[in-house]
Amino acid sequence: MILKNLNSAIDEILNYIPAARESEEVFILDALDRIVSRDTAARFSVPPFDTSAMDGFAVSSADLSLDKIESGPVKLTVIGEATAGSPEAMSVKSGEAVKIMTGAPLPLGADAILIKENAVEEKRDGAWSVTGREAVKPGLHVRKIGADFSKNDIIIPRGTLINPAALGILTSSGYSRVDVFVKRAVAVVSTGDELIDPLGEAVARAGFTPGAGRIMNSNLFLLYGLLVKSFLKPELCGIAIDTPEDIAKKIASGLAKADIVITTGGASVGSYDYIPAALELLGFKVNIWKMAIKPGRPFIFASKKDGASDKIVFGLPGNPASSLVSFIKLLRPAFDKYSGLNSPAKGFTVYGALSESVKKDRERTTYLRACIYNPEGSQGNAASLIIKVPSKQDSNILTTALYANCLAEIPPGEGIAAKGDIVAAQMI
Repeated sequence: MILKNLNSAIDEILNYIPAARESEEVFILDALDRIVSRDTAARFSVPPFDTSAMDGFAVSSADLSLDKIESGPVKLTVIGEATAGSPEAMSVKSGEAVKIMTGAPLPLGADAILIKENAVEEKRDGAWSVTGREAVKPGLHVRKIGADFSKNDIIIPRGTLINPAALGILTSSGYSRVDVFVKRAVAVVSTGDELIDPLGEAVARAGFTPGAGRIMNSNLFLLYGLLVKSFLKPELCGIAIDTPEDIAKKIASGLAKADIVITTGGASVGSYDYIPAALELLGFKVNIWKMAIKPGRPFIFASKKDGASDKIVFGLPGNPASSLVSFIKLLRPAFDKYSGLNSPAKGFTVYGALSESVKKDRERTTYLRACIYNPEGSQGNAASLIIKVPSKQDSNILTTALYANCLAEIPPGEGIAAKGDIVAAQMI
């Protein structure tokens, strides 16, 4: 049996995936977790003027240079006060200072801040002065114009996921609306005579339990969540019974709503695995891959031309853990491209020590649902990070994924990966 290499499968899939193009403008408060569709340039510099970074006194550094302070404290005349939002442009001359608050515009002639902790302020008989006991250098505690970004700088590049920081950056440059990629649809079809719709009326009744040989259609909702987290719009097309004709009908209904359809179940070569036959009825070129990963060995990738574009169907295994791993390892890179994301927020690799020994698979890389953490008192290097591996790793068990934050990667081979071995893990 020839197993398909994961990276070559991803490259093959990516060749068929069209990059995101369609754009829309949204209100800034609706933009969280959307993906920017064009380079967004700063409308003006931020900060737009030189400001104080500390409470204190705006001064000319020449008045409080090291050689002058070495001769003794320097007394300056305070000519006024500047607060954040002060509209008036003040100015200081040699021997003068302005009391200033954090965020206030720097007066003309001042180039440094004497912080209040190093100053002695005095008001007596109508005279206002401050004495400096520490030398200051030009630019001390001053936020220069454009320190964050300058006018016309690209502040949010195309393909960036809008997180809370991006919202702050956009609004600091005066944007109340932003251009984002339109969320693209992906349809999901479940297959199997054994499946029960969790939203059915009978399920909601008190005392409900599945009948003999029946199970809940959890994969549909697992994939719904994975697609939402991939910044896509799920279209749920229900359950197909185990005939090629009904599966083909459900896939066709999904293709009417989206250019990509995901099926679950029936992806192998068993007597009741009808996905390939259904796709052939619809005119798809079908690739049945035996992936070199565990769980998630059976995988279908099918495509057909539809005018200038491709219609694509991904066939995932029916076991929920297999669907989860297949989605993360195979579909997520494709959906990053499909959604327009340039810098994926997830998927980066870390390294840690296994919490216990685990059995290797002779031919396939094993991906274990696991939790990587930094034990109390450790230094945070790979030798101290721990990858806690729950014992329940069967492909039909989904509860192990509830608290997992990574997929631990166990290379193929004989024997075991021992407790304490350093392995890679993909954050999820």
